[in-house]
Amino acid sequence: MNTIILKKLNLINFKGVKNLSVDFDDSTNIFGANGSGKTTIFDACTWLLFGKDSTDRKDFELKTLDEFNVVIPKIEHEVNGVFMVGNEEITIKKILKEKWPKIKGQLEPQFAGNETLYYWNEVPLSMKEFQTKVSQILDETIFKLITSPTAFNQMKWQDRRSVLIQIVGNISDQELAKGNADYERLVSLLTNKTLEEYKKQIASTIRKSKEDIKLIPTRIDEVERSKPEPVEETEIVQLIAAKEKEIEAIDNQLQDKSADHDEIIKKRNANQDQIFNLKSDMNAIEFEGREKAKLEQKTDTSKADGIRKEITEIEADVTTAKTKVETLTTKKAGIKTQLFTLETLITNARTKWNEVNATELQFNETEFCCPTCQREFEASDVETKKEELKANFITDKQNQLKKISETGKSHAAEKTNLTAELEGLEERIQNGAAYIIQLNGKLEELNFNLKKVVAQEQSIEKPSAQSLLESYLAANEKYQELKAKISDLVALKFETPEGNNSEAKEAKQKINEEITALRAQLSVNDQIIIANSRIKELMAEESKLAQEIANIEKEQYIIDNFIKLKIDTIESKINQKFSFVKFKLFETQINGAEVETCEALINGVPFSDANTASKINAGVDIINTLCDFYKVSAPIFIDNRESVVDLIDSESQIINLIVSAGDKKLRVA
Repeated sequence: MNTIILKKLNLINFKGVKNLSVDFDDSTNIFGANGSGKTTIFDACTWLLFGKDSTDRKDFELKTLDEFNVVIPKIEHEVNGVFMVGNEEITIKKILKEKWPKIKGQLEPQFAGNETLYYWNEVPLSMKEFQTKVSQILDETIFKLITSPTAFNQMKWQDRRSVLIQIVGNISDQELAKGNADYERLVSLLTNKTLEEYKKQIASTIRKSKEDIKLIPTRIDEVERSKPEPVEETEIVQLIAAKEKEIEAIDNQLQDKSADHDEIIKKRNANQDQIFNLKSDMNAIEFEGREKAKLEQKTDTSKADGIRKEITEIEADVTTAKTKVETLTTKKAGIKTQLFTLETLITNARTKWNEVNATELQFNETEFCCPTCQREFEASDVETKKEELKANFITDKQNQLKKISETGKSHAAEKTNLTAELEGLEERIQNGAAYIIQLNGKLEELNFNLKKVVAQEQSIEKPSAQSLLESYLAANEKYQELKAKISDLVALKFETPEGNNSEAKEAKQKINEEITALRAQLSVNDQIIIANSRIKELMAEESKLAQEIANIEKEQYIIDNFIKLKIDTIESKINQKFSFVKFKLFETQINGAEVETCEALINGVPFSDANTASKINAGVDIINTLCDFYKVSAPIFIDNRESVVDLIDSESQIINLIVSAGDKKLRVA
């Protein structure tokens, strides 16, 4: 186990304590009246390590105040302590100081905030380095839990429960169920749901089944009430047979009268078919007449149509010619641009050639001296060097002139070709423009002729199409013959023999209604059979639901017993870890359900309702278990220690903070 012991603590200007030095033993008593600074010692220790007071606040006021409760400026606030961690002694110091820089233009220094200085064994550290070293000794959360008897019970119950479960280790459902067939089967069903979810599912199923079974007697009663009174089936069947014979006799009577009627209808239909065929022939003659009338009425416009066709063709030629002229004009503009560029290039080449041709060789006398000692070369060597330079100069000059000449000639040849092409384009453009003028002249002439021809055609009068058709039909002998035959056929009369069948039909309808009513009476017995069958189904369903409810309630009983086993096992394992305090981890609701909780009990009394002494002893008991689990111990600061007569044993260092009205200043014993 890693043991942390506080050996010494020094406070300078910390929370009203101007200068205090306390030496600690394994058990140290600090006496003082209320407000004398007992808790300040605990605050100083937690601030030194973690930058918080003993209640886990970061923003508490630690600076020393004057008699007017105003912070005393420009003083340092310091806490330093000596700790024994295992076998190593460590000195830790933290200083909070104000920054008062002298700003240009200001008479007095200005407050610019605070800064905190960190020291570890007198070595200055950054905040991050300091925090890293502290965390290597002890986690902040664990330190809080094992130094204050009230810290654990101030946590949320969910967090308290989580810590306790960590201490004993979680108990799996499989471990609990081992050796019990019912429990093992139950756990095997929990593949995709928790035990609590399965319990809710079971409860929902039972509730639904009970609601269903409760409704079945009502449903049976409804079916029973809907059953009609039974009837005498044999008597009704005989009545139906007699009625059917009466209908057969009426049908025979009606059939004899309808034979004559059918013959008349047959002749009438044949007459109508003949009229239809004759009218079809007349329609064909009328169609032929209308077509002839259209041809005779139509004005001869062939001459005007010919002129219009010629105008359309010439207009298309004009459009094509204009497009070609526009294309040639665009190309002409491009060639002119190219010629301008080539002319510039030729001029530049000519200028360049003259410049290169005018260059002469100029010797630099430094080229004929040793670059190291600056001594002139021998005369023979100088001449040789000059001849070499001259030959190189001439060769280079000739090459440049040749290259410039070739470039210029290339540009000149391209210019000649483009000039010739430009002349050809100009000629084609002129020819195209002349051709367009010629076509436009021809169009004017054709449009003039078209107006004359159209005026002549419109002056000729023609009879209407309807009058031509009427004349044609009046002269057509076949058409007139068909018309006369249709008139004769239409005049024929086909009257059906008068016969009064209404009474017979009414009698037949009445008998059919009587038969329907009798057959409806026969269906009463079928309804009774169906109702009895439905009652049997409902009774079977009732028995099935009752059995299902019994089976599910048995499953619910197994679940409840398993949950109780789990509760007892977890609470037993946890409570074995403590000597003074016990924990209740489940609470039974009014409906019998068990819900998770975490409440400390002291002799059966909830921690929140216990007296101060019991709370302190319970807190020390919890700290002992936590130290054993985390393998670390630290000083326990016990406030209100005067309330406890007998404090339970602990391997941790104990620092008792005792209220003593006579000690206006802190007294350490």
